[in-house]
Amino acid sequence: MAYLLWFGLVAFIFALMHYFTELSSRQKGTISFVVTLIVAGAIAYNLKSDAESKHVARIELKFSNGETLICKDVKVNKKEFTYSVGTQSFVGNKGSRYAWQIFSARECE
Repeated sequence: MAYLLWFGLVAFIFALMHYFTELSSRQKGTISFVVTLIVAGAIAYNLKSDAESKHVARIELKFSNGETLICKDVKVNKKEFTYSVGTQSFVGNKGSRYAWQIFSARECE
């Protein structure tokens, strides 16, 4: 719903340009196109960020429930790894065969 408001804003800007400026039709079209691209890019970025955040939350939940994850062909579990909330990554525990190796939660399945 909020995304529709952004496109409404673009339409409002176009209406302002149409009625209150002396720009040519081509200039108005170019400005509208550029503003639309910027808004569409922001929406795409937000959608991607939301999906990535949900993925990381699912991975964190699986890990905290004791499930084994696969990160870059490595089995990540609570016995050999610790989850770092600040960096959203798994760090190999000291003394394990993966000591100090780091895997981002984004690259896990």
